[in-house]
Amino acid sequence: MTQEEALAATQASDQEHALSGDAPSRKFYGWNNAGLLFFIQFAASGFVYFAYAAIFPAMVEAMNWNRGDASIAHSLSFLVLGLSYPLTAWMIGKRGVRFTLTVGLVLMLTSLLMTAFFVTQVWHWILFWGLFMGAANALAGPLCGQTVIINWFNAKRATVLGIILTGSAVGGFFAQPVLIRVMEIFGSWQSGWLVSAVAVIVALLLTQFIVNRPGDIGQHPDNFDPLASRADTQKPAPKPRTYRSEQNWAVREVFQTRAAYFIIIINITYLSIGIFLLTHGALYLSDIGVSKFQTASIVSTFILGSGLGRIPAGWLGDRFELRWLMAAMMAAKLLTFVMLWALTSLIWLGFAAFLLGLCYGGFFALSGALTSNFFGQESFAKINSVFAPLLLPFVATAPAGAGYIFDIYGSYDLAFLIGSILLGLSLAAAICLVPPQHDSVHGKGDRG
Repeated sequence: MTQEEALAATQASDQEHALSGDAPSRKFYGWNNAGLLFFIQFAASGFVYFAYAAIFPAMVEAMNWNRGDASIAHSLSFLVLGLSYPLTAWMIGKRGVRFTLTVGLVLMLTSLLMTAFFVTQVWHWILFWGLFMGAANALAGPLCGQTVIINWFNAKRATVLGIILTGSAVGGFFAQPVLIRVMEIFGSWQSGWLVSAVAVIVALLLTQFIVNRPGDIGQHPDNFDPLASRADTQKPAPKPRTYRSEQNWAVREVFQTRAAYFIIIINITYLSIGIFLLTHGALYLSDIGVSKFQTASIVSTFILGSGLGRIPAGWLGDRFELRWLMAAMMAAKLLTFVMLWALTSLIWLGFAAFLLGLCYGGFFALSGALTSNFFGQESFAKINSVFAPLLLPFVATAPAGAGYIFDIYGSYDLAFLIGSILLGLSLAAAICLVPPQHDSVHGKGDRG
């Protein structure tokens, strides 16, 4: 029997059980996917994306690079990430998440090994981290995990997204002391990237157990079978408590709404602020007299806050409309960002970093849910593939721009001022963000 025939037989058996009132005995695989994606994010994102905050300062110091030139690699990485998102969406549509994620992790592993063994000049770093890692982050980035969870969950979508995205922050929290200790023991920054490479190998192995869609194994989103619901009227479908679009929007329709531009402004701001802090936060703290150990503790506090904020944000996002959650988090983010800029007390710096991390992690968990809730589950990957090339070039200016601001002015004050202005604009955008209405529902001209 071929795989296709086996799948058809399985689906037919499940339908027969549903019509007879008996639920299929197979365990719901959505939670397996969630667990796998949590640990994939823990390894591949926590020990690569967040590892940058620990290893990059050591590279700058060891090779005596100026901050602006060295930060070009991270800026280029985000530019390539944005330009590669359409390819990611296409590959997900054609070959599925498991294949796309595998290709991305192989490319990520290659980039890490090339960085560890061949980087001796800044242009090498720009090539391997900027080009290779940028493409790898697109193919192995959040879009893959978000797509799987959106396919498998509806009523608890934001909550489960929060769970899997917590993996990267938990991994980053553990990665900071581990990588710093490894670099101290071996006396080289290269050893840190080799630890990251081992983590990516683990993620590659776990990826092979991902199942793309419920229908691939004869299951249904939320473990709710519509055929069974007709046989058992006592078991209604789980109902979302927050807005869900009943239509799957076309990309051209999305850009006819004000909500799309508010979402872009909000995403540019929260990503830029997070990247600025992860790229230059340790260097900034060192500049104001914080010791290396204390700096690592504060950065770890930010990452810990980012992890702890994701599941509660997802849980709240399934119960309260996202515009008010985002507005509250943006206001808190503005306050704590200014605190980091203005204060020097270790206690207050740690508090500000933790609360800022909570907000950053919360936004990370909710951004995918917001897009799918407003514009439809099936349109999520296509819309993100267009959003990313538009917003990430702006985000890409944060690492190199902040580095050159320091090189020119001798401080990060102008970078903090620009970030504060962006946070204020995004707070206003979040308050104005309302679900758009599709033409098929209310007629043309009635879009939010």
